[in-house]
Order: sequence, then C-alpha cells, then structure tokens
Amino acid sequence: MRGGDCTSSGLAGSELATVPGSVRSLLLGVVLILSIAGPVRADAGLTGAVAAAYFPRTVDDGLHEIAHQRVAELLACRCLEHDRMRPRTAEVLYTVTRGSNPVQSAIAAWSRSPIHHDILSNRSYGRIGCAEAVNGDAQWLACVLASGPLPIGSGTTSGSAPTFALPDTAIALPPPTVMFRHELLRPI
Repeated sequence: MRGGDCTSSGLAGSELATVPGSVRSLLLGVVLILSIAGPVRADAGLTGAVAAAYFPRTVDDGLHEIAHQRVAELLACRCLEHDRMRPRTAEVLYTVTRGSNPVQSAIAAWSRSPIHHDILSNRSYGRIGCAEAVNGDAQWLACVLASGPLPIGSGTTSGSAPTFALPDTAIALPPPTVMFRHELLRPI
C-alpha cells in the first residue's frame, strides 16, 4: 500500500508500518472495538415482533439498557432465570439453539405460555426494551417491560375499554309550566 492507495484488500505486517500514524491508530481502534464488542445485537426486530403480535409500546432507553444487561447475564450463566429481574419491571426471556427465525420462535413460545402471554398482553405495561445475545449456536432474547402510557394511536390504555366522544346535541328547553302539565292530564 503506497500513499493514498486504499485498493489493497489487506495489510501485511510490513505494509501496516507504512500506513500514516493517524490512519494506523484509527484501524487499530476499530479492530480493538470489534474485538471487545459483546455479542449483544440490536433489538428492533424483536421489539417490532412483540408489537405486531400484541400492540405497540413506547421503547424506553432505560429498559433497553436493562434488557442488554439481562441477556449478558443470561449468556454468562447460560441459563434462563428471573432471579436478577429489576424492581418494578416484568420480563420475558427465551433461549434457542439458532434456528431459522429465533425471534418468531420466541413470540410463539411466549404466546403459548399463559404467564408470558399475560405479561405481553397487559396494557398497563406501556414501556419496553428488548435485546438479543448470540454465542455460538445459542441465542438469548429478553424483553423488559414497565408500567407507563401506551403510545398515541396504539389502542386503549391501561386495559380500559375504548370510549367514543359524541357531540352534545341536546337542546335546552325551558322548564314546563304548571298549566302545561295540567293540559297533559286532561282527557281528549
């Protein structure tokens, strides 16, 4: 690699020495970040699948962070335990040996489990954060939920029935007079 020519597909050890210091630092920084980055993946697919199967919720950054912590904890113990569930939250956990669609497998398993289905269908849990972790062939998924309002347009809130507001079309009438009441009682 010479000068600004970046067409080389790889850098041999002697070629790395000829790379300017700032570029070399950038490359080494990228390699370092990639090598220490955890196996946690983005959760947009899992959050979207939960919303499609149940209803949309507000994605909460704090719950998202907790979900990432939870999948890292599950990965470390290679288990599915709710022992470390955070206060004032609910969670649904799933693990699978990587298959064709782990997210849909998790949604299907949660919908068949009465406890998990009750958590995910509870409209008082209006906030959510999800994460996935992969290690070899195993994949861990977690969604952490907490109380809060549902986003506007996601249907009813807090489990209440929908309400419909109709315009007030009543016409105010003056109170009936005594004579009017008497006339109503007179035979025809």
